[in-house]
Amino acid sequence: MRSLDLAVIGLYLVAMPVLGLLLGGRQKSSQDYFVGSRQLPWWAVC
Repeated sequence: MRSLDLAVIGLYLVAMPVLGLLLGGRQKSSQDYFVGSRQLPWWAVC
C-alpha cells in the first residue's frame, strides 16, 4: 500500500502545477487576475 500512496502523492504534485499553468494562462494583466476585467455579475461575487 505504501507504493500506491507515493504514486498518488506524486501524481498530485505533478498535476496541480500543470493544471495551474493551463488555467492561469487566461489572464493577460494583473487587472484580469484581480478583478476579472469587471465581467463577473454581482451575485457571483457575493
